Amino acid sequence: MKPALTSSDAMEQLLTHHLNSFQDNDLDALMSDYTEESVLITADATYEGRAGIRGFFSALIPQFPKQTTRFELDKMTVVDDLLFIVWHASTPAVKVTLGTDTLLVKQGKIHRQTFVGQMEQVGPGGPD
Repeated sequence: MKPALTSSDAMEQLLTHHLNSFQDNDLDALMSDYTEESVLITADATYEGRAGIRGFFSALIPQFPKQTTRFELDKMTVVDDLLFIVWHASTPAVKVTLGTDTLLVKQGKIHRQTFVGQMEQVGPGGPD
């Protein structure tokens, strides 16, 4: 018999699915992590529901092409239904020296999320 998942295991599985979907540029899979009640808050705007959040990711994903993006998860902390990550990434279009997300998870879906990233546009040759 397979042991039951702990809350931490479930949170890590959700994060793995979320990050893999983003890195695969799979918008539909990414959106399956949200509900109509989900809210995403960034430094620039607040996005509500799947349609609003889809609009945010539709604009962001093209800057992170799946074959040429280098992504590194620097820290992950799970406390009950709260997940906090720190990461950095580079692509031919953008360099993210610091990215952070905080996710509040309810019933296996992202209920609330905040995101901020120090993003720098880079030249056609990519980051150094």
